[in-house]
Amino acid sequence: MAKMAERPVQFTSFSSPRDKGQWVDGRVWNPRKRAFLRAGGEVTVSPDERWQATLVRTRPGNSQPKVHLLDRKSGHTTKILLPVSTDRSRPGNHLITRWPTWSPNGRRLLLNVFEPGYAPRSEGIVLIDVPSMKSRFVQIKRALITGAGFQWTRDGEGVVVRWGKNGKSSIRQYDLKGALQRTWHVGGRPASQGQGTFSPSGRRFVTACTTAERSACVWDTKTGKSVTRIKLATSLTWTSVLGWYDERHLLAPTRQGVGIVDLRGHVVETLVKVSDRQGFWPRFDARGNG
Repeated sequence: MAKMAERPVQFTSFSSPRDKGQWVDGRVWNPRKRAFLRAGGEVTVSPDERWQATLVRTRPGNSQPKVHLLDRKSGHTTKILLPVSTDRSRPGNHLITRWPTWSPNGRRLLLNVFEPGYAPRSEGIVLIDVPSMKSRFVQIKRALITGAGFQWTRDGEGVVVRWGKNGKSSIRQYDLKGALQRTWHVGGRPASQGQGTFSPSGRRFVTACTTAERSACVWDTKTGKSVTRIKLATSLTWTSVLGWYDERHLLAPTRQGVGIVDLRGHVVETLVKVSDRQGFWPRFDARGNG
C-alpha cells in the first residue's frame, strides 16, 4: 500500500470475502494502533478525521438500524437509533439502510433508505447532524438505487441520485428537505468515494457509466455537457470508478488494484495493490475540504 499521509483522501477501511462467498466485517484503520481493526459494519471517517461512523450490522428481525459515532479525540461513542420505518413486505424487518457518507464539510452524515429487491427504489435518506447527534428522515421516493444511492453536492447543502431505469436514466438533485432542485440528463450513477461525485471546485461531476460500469463519465456541472469518458480496468471483485481524488484525477481500478487515474485514462499511481483473485472492496474517504 502506498503511503497515504498528506493526501487529499484517506484509505479508511476494506472488506474481503471468506468461504462460500460470504463477506466478513470490514477492517477500519486505527491511527493510534497503526493497524486495520475489525469493524462491526459499514464504516466512514469524517474529512477532519475526528469522527468515525459505523452503520451497525443487524440480523433480520432485530431492532431498528443504528449508527455508532466514535469521537476519535475523546474516545467516546454515541449510539444513534435511525428513524427508519418497518418494511410492510417483511414483517419484523426495517427497510434497508446502507452506505453512510459524510458531507464535504463534515457536518452531516447521510444514509440511504430503500426497499429490498433488484434495482430497488428509494424511500429516502437519514441525515445526522454533528455534533448535536440529532437524526431526521427525509422522504424521497422512487429514486433508482444502484451501487451507492444518494451522494452529496459539493457544498453539502443537497444530494444527488440516479433516476429512471437501467439503460435510460438521469441524475437529480434535491435539497435537504427533499425538494427537487434540478435534473441532468446524463448516464450512469453518482460516484461515492474519495472527494465524492463532484470535483473539489464543484465544476465537474463523475458517474460510473456504460454497460457494467466499465467507464467513468465526467460532466460539466453548469451545462450538463460531457467533458470526457474514460475506459477503466475491470474486475469481478473491485468496484468501478470510486470518485474524485483531486480536481484533475479520479480514484478508480487499475490493473494492479485501485489508484489514481487522470482524465485521459492514464494510471498515475496504484495506491493499493491486490490480486484480482484475492477479492477486495476498499473504502476511501475525503480528507480536509479537498
